[in-house]
Amino acid sequence: MSVRAAVVAQLERYDDEAWAALTSRGLLRRARKDLGRVEVAVLADDEQVLRLRVGPHEVSLDARGPTHASCSCPSGTTCQHVVAAGLWLASGADGGDSGAGTGTGTGTGTEDDTLHRELMGLDPDALLRHAGRPGYRWARQLVDDLERAGVRVESGRNVSITFSHPFLIFRYMGGGAPGLVPDTRLSAVEKYQVAAVLAYQRAHGAELADVEPGRPARAADDLDLTRSRLRATTSRLITDTVALGLSHLSASVHQRYETVAVWAQGAEYHRLALLLRRLADHVELLLERSARADEHRLLDEASIAYALVSALEAAATAGSAPARLVGRARNRYDAVRTMELLGLGAAPWRAASGYRGLTTLFWWPEQSRFVSLTDARPEMLHGFDPRARYASAGPWSGLSSPSAATGARVVLTDALLSAGGRLSGVDRTRAAVHPLSGEELADVLPVVDSWGALARDSAGLLDLPDPLRDWAVLRPARYGTAFFDPTSQALTWVAVDRDGVTLPLTVAYTAETAHLVDRVEDIAGDGTAEGALLVCRLRRDATGLSGEPLSLVHTDRPAGDAVQALHFAAPAGRRGRPRARGPGERVAQPLGSRLAVVPAALLDLRGWLVAQAERGTGAASPAALTAQLLEHHRRARGVGLDVFPAELAPAPGGGEVAAQLLRSHFLVLQTTALLTGETGWDTGAGGPLEPAGAGPE
Repeated sequence: MSVRAAVVAQLERYDDEAWAALTSRGLLRRARKDLGRVEVAVLADDEQVLRLRVGPHEVSLDARGPTHASCSCPSGTTCQHVVAAGLWLASGADGGDSGAGTGTGTGTGTEDDTLHRELMGLDPDALLRHAGRPGYRWARQLVDDLERAGVRVESGRNVSITFSHPFLIFRYMGGGAPGLVPDTRLSAVEKYQVAAVLAYQRAHGAELADVEPGRPARAADDLDLTRSRLRATTSRLITDTVALGLSHLSASVHQRYETVAVWAQGAEYHRLALLLRRLADHVELLLERSARADEHRLLDEASIAYALVSALEAAATAGSAPARLVGRARNRYDAVRTMELLGLGAAPWRAASGYRGLTTLFWWPEQSRFVSLTDARPEMLHGFDPRARYASAGPWSGLSSPSAATGARVVLTDALLSAGGRLSGVDRTRAAVHPLSGEELADVLPVVDSWGALARDSAGLLDLPDPLRDWAVLRPARYGTAFFDPTSQALTWVAVDRDGVTLPLTVAYTAETAHLVDRVEDIAGDGTAEGALLVCRLRRDATGLSGEPLSLVHTDRPAGDAVQALHFAAPAGRRGRPRARGPGERVAQPLGSRLAVVPAALLDLRGWLVAQAERGTGAASPAALTAQLLEHHRRARGVGLDVFPAELAPAPGGGEVAAQLLRSHFLVLQTTALLTGETGWDTGAGGPLEPAGAGPE
């Protein structure tokens, strides 16, 4: 294939999004205008380069396509003359046979197969030549961190590869690894391009090759050795804690926890460092005989830390160190060139840690996920009122207030987004607000009309937390009763799905939710919610599924009045009376105990493990403890909990018995979480921790 044929084949796959990613939409518009004003002609066409004249300038392209084109103009980046030349060639204006036009056609299956073969054919040697050995190793680690759920691959006229974090979109029109076009400027684009290729190959079932570091690689070897020693030391410390007994810990144990916590931070094991610091704090409280000391909580977190060390050991054996286990030193925000969001309302909150804030919720249709913006201040900082913040200016230029985002399409430019879906309120971000009608919102939102579809896989204790996945947009067939329980100080409202199944919507009465409680009572009394979509945060506990309402989307209302933010909605002027319960309506039972759904065998096992950990295993008979543990496992297996092993490895000493108890206790915690839908503890995912109930984020 001549270089001209290869270049034209790429250009035919460029659409407006690809050109905008390579340059900008403004430059693309100027290039199209140039085509009507200047003459374009081919100057040279051989096997190496294709040269064209675009007005007074000369553009040169090779087989890598427009990503590596050059122009005689002073521009140091891809200029409008390169874009004009590409549009001209793709349109077939020179007499060539092309059906792509200027970026609005559709691709063919043959083109998709060609691009697929090119991407799958890029072997490690080609990728190493493109990014170098360090770049390849960095790219491989990024792909391991993202895992399969963090990458989305789409094929059409061209191939797009989307990373969830950092949020990047690569488009491939051909030309090998250099032809991958990111949607934002990257300082070391080669390693990101290699990561995109590896992510694509893994998504299509390929096994990714490991590349050993070049020599010398003393720093990497030293870190691996340090981490290996740290894992062994930490495992021994945690088992020693159980062997000594939680009721018999000494100041030296506290010092050992503080030492390994500092060591873990230096070894860049951020999640482990966080857990170890908390274990050190628990031990200190026990030594001080503090009323806040909790031996049960200490055992829970020691078991989770031991499991995390075991997971890190398994990952190291496999030659990886995934970010979900390692954690991050701090929350990182990555730039997103453009985001189109739908504002769904906001909620004020107060955290037990002494912060007050306002969180605004958005739906991001392009990525099918919820994102949020939070503005928070310490309670001691006077003058900050979350409710007043809803109507105050900012935080982005172009947005008059968070209230203006409710019920509108908000187009952000130069936004900053964290892996957890948090938006930054930096001044550099610009917003354009376009109010939408209720019908327009309903067409884009992820509406659910059957509560059975709300079921989700329970998270593991070592998984990274994702609070935003608990949000949902519901379409109730009708709304039921609302009643306030003066004993529990909580309001319960009922949403009924198309099958007649009810979902209790519960709101605990606080200073922050008082307005919400009043508005829900008004709405339940006058029936204005009928036919409206409900935006709510879901909760799962021992009694099942419930939700906390945030806003209503009225599908029959015009732009500017479609979304009713319940925390801020204007009062109705009268207090409605809750309606009587409808016939046949299945109302959820009051919140009960978590223990109601936990088998007695599991409770007995937990109680026995706690007793042994408090007493200590060092002075006990290893054989006797192992026999008792296996008997409890047998009872748990008898009620269907086959996760508890029927046989254990030989226990030569007390340390091994302590390890068996820790493993068994972690299984108890994980099984209880799966049965009840609650963990009741924080797994230390990295970054600043927020207590439960700290708001929609």
